[in-house]
Amino acid sequence: MTSYIDLAKWTLTSGSEPQNFLGARWIAPLLRRLPADRRRTWALRILNMSPHYFIDGDNPEFAGMSTDDYLETSCGMIAASRAAISHVVFEPHLEQTWTVLEYGCGPGFLARAVAPHVDRLIACDISPGALACAEIVNLAPNVRYVRSGERGVASIADEQLDAVISFALVQHLTDDQYVDVLGDCRRTLRPGGRLLFHVQLTDTVWRTEREWVDDTTARGRLKLRFGLHCFGRSEEHHTELLTENGFADVELRRIDELADGSSTESERLLVATRR
Repeated sequence: MTSYIDLAKWTLTSGSEPQNFLGARWIAPLLRRLPADRRRTWALRILNMSPHYFIDGDNPEFAGMSTDDYLETSCGMIAASRAAISHVVFEPHLEQTWTVLEYGCGPGFLARAVAPHVDRLIACDISPGALACAEIVNLAPNVRYVRSGERGVASIADEQLDAVISFALVQHLTDDQYVDVLGDCRRTLRPGGRLLFHVQLTDTVWRTEREWVDDTTARGRLKLRFGLHCFGRSEEHHTELLTENGFADVELRRIDELADGSSTESERLLVATRR
């Protein structure tokens, strides 16, 4: 159950934009000012203040651990999970010589896992706090972390990328945001470049954006305004959006079981090429 302490932490660390968790302006400057040997500890502590990361603290497996030991252990587990997901989901579609963009990288666990399998990886996210933590926790020599939008992705030259990947992002975007992301992808991908997005179809749990908006109860309004959006879309809707925004050869391939065992029957890998 969400506590008042959780709500206070999320308020303290959120940015002014909707869904910009760890977007608060104080996070990156604080991490820069810390002694080098303390930055990793504090990066993990700050990630733990978000509703997205290290949320399994009540697991009996971590019983008796200090908070910092739990965070390090959990960090290692997440890194191993993302390495396995990289191997199963993305690496079969990538080439060693490619330049790749990861959209919605968060604290960089997947970026670091994919990096050894491509020439260069640019990882972007809306959250400056998550990116500041990524640069400490998941730094790699061929990875560059940048902001989404005008401060980062806009600086990538046209048609410079071979592929764009994303994991567990699209289901948190509104249709308008999804179209904006597809616009960035189309501009920066070379003709024939590959789009590889993990997506979530509608099911009994994942409601459509319209269903979220139509929930006019007090709880529904609060969830839409302050909660993490979790939108499902049909295969037809995904295909329509991609076709309308410059992509062809759209396929949605089943992911029956991700390497970490957390997948559901309604998860898909969306594969498309830039026209």
